[in-house]
Amino acid sequence: MRLSRVPPILLMLLATLSAAWVTPSQGAATTAAAAGEIAQRQTGGRVLAVKPTDGGFQVKVLTPDGKVRYVFVPSS
Repeated sequence: MRLSRVPPILLMLLATLSAAWVTPSQGAATTAAAAGEIAQRQTGGRVLAVKPTDGGFQVKVLTPDGKVRYVFVPSS
């Protein structure tokens, strides 16, 4: 099956589900993308940046009330 024939919404759904499967449940992340997802779920905001730091990731989030917040997500 060629990817060009797969509807884009299906590809987005598969990407979302696969990311959810690899995200650790204890709040620890193995990748920057997983750290961003964890911070987004915790704050309800929009992820602006993710930087690796000692022992985890620093995630910059724009909260729903318009404030910028930094969230530390430990690596697993």
